[in-house]
Amino acid sequence: MREMPRTATYCSMFIAAGLITGVLGPSLIYLSNLVSASVTEISTLFVARSVGNMFGAIIAGRVYDKIKEAHHYMMVMVLLAGICIAITPFSSSLWMLIVIFAVMGFTEISVNTGGNLMILWLHKDKAGSAISLLHLCYSLGNMVAPLILILGGALGSDYSVGYWMIFLYSLIFPFLLWKQSSPKFESMNKQEGPQVVNKTFFICFMVTVFLYVSLEITIAGWISTYAVLRGVDQTQAAILVTWFYVALSFGRFISVPALRWVSLVHSLFALLSFSIIGTLALLFTTLPMMAVVLILGLGCSAFFPILFSFVNGIIPLTGKLTGYVFMGCGLGAMIIPAITGPSIDYFGANVYPIILLLMTLLLVGSWANLLRLSKVS
Repeated sequence: MREMPRTATYCSMFIAAGLITGVLGPSLIYLSNLVSASVTEISTLFVARSVGNMFGAIIAGRVYDKIKEAHHYMMVMVLLAGICIAITPFSSSLWMLIVIFAVMGFTEISVNTGGNLMILWLHKDKAGSAISLLHLCYSLGNMVAPLILILGGALGSDYSVGYWMIFLYSLIFPFLLWKQSSPKFESMNKQEGPQVVNKTFFICFMVTVFLYVSLEITIAGWISTYAVLRGVDQTQAAILVTWFYVALSFGRFISVPALRWVSLVHSLFALLSFSIIGTLALLFTTLPMMAVVLILGLGCSAFFPILFSFVNGIIPLTGKLTGYVFMGCGLGAMIIPAITGPSIDYFGANVYPIILLLMTLLLVGSWANLLRLSKVS
C-alpha cells in the first residue's frame, strides 16, 4: 500500500503513453490529407517513430542505470512527447511529420522503458501483477485514443482538437514525477548484463518481442485503413482500433487474477490460439469485422507482460537489458507495419490478412523455441 502513489503515477502515465502511441493508426487518413501524402508515403511515419523507438530504448536503458533520479529523465521525455502531439496538427509537409514522429517515438519508448523498470525496481519479486496492470493502463490509452480523436473531430473540423486534448493530459505527469523519488535497482545479482546471460536465449526473446510487436502494431496501425478500403465508413473504421484495444485491455485485466491458477506458459499458448483463430477468421470467413478485431485483441492482450514476467524470472532485467528489449519493440513497430502500406498499395487490401497470418505463425514458432531454450538455460 505504501507504494501505491508511485504505482498510480506510473499507471496513469502509461495511459498517456498509450494515447500518444494510439493516435497514429486511426489518424493515418487524417495525416495523409493534412500533408497531401499517399498511403505508401504516410506509412513512413511507422519507420520514423520506430527509428526513434530504437535510439530512445538504447539511450534510456543506459540512462536509467546510471542516474540517481530516473524520474527527472522521464519528466523531460513526457513533456517532449506532449509537445510533439500538440504541434502535429500544424504540420505542413510529410518531412515535418516524419521528424515529429521520430522524436515522439524516442520520447514514448523512453517513458515506456522507464515505467517498466520503475515497476520492476519498486515491486521487485512481486512485480508480476503490477506489470500487467501497467500494460493494462497502456492499452486503455490505446483504446481511448480513437475515441478522443472522434470527439475532437466532433468539437472541431478535424482530429486536431483530439491531439491537443491528449497534450493537456500529458502535462500532469512532469509535476507528479517531480514530487516523487525514483525507486532504485537493488537486486545486485551476478547477472548484470547481456554478456553473462545465455545470449541465444536473450536473442530469441528479442525475436519473440519483435514478432509480437510487429503483429500488434500491424493490426492496430492498419486495420482502420484496411476497413476503409473494404468500404467501411472512416469513423466506424477508426472505432475498430478501439474495439481491438477493448479486447486487449479486457484480456490484460483478467490475466491478473487468472495467472494465480494458470501458468505463464499455458497462458501464452492460449493467447496465441486466439491470434491464430482471429487471423484465419479475417482471411477465410465473413464474420463481422468487429468480432474478428475482438478475437485478435484477446490474442494480443497479455502476451507482452506475461512474456516479460516469464523472462524476468530467468534473466534479471537491468536498464541496459530492458533497453535492448525495447529496441526490439522499435524494430517490430517499424519493419512489418512499414512494409504493409506498400503491400496494400501494390497487391490490394486482401494481402493484409495474409501478412497477419504469417506473423502469427512465426510468433508461435519463436515462442516455442524460446520455451525450449528456457529449459536448457
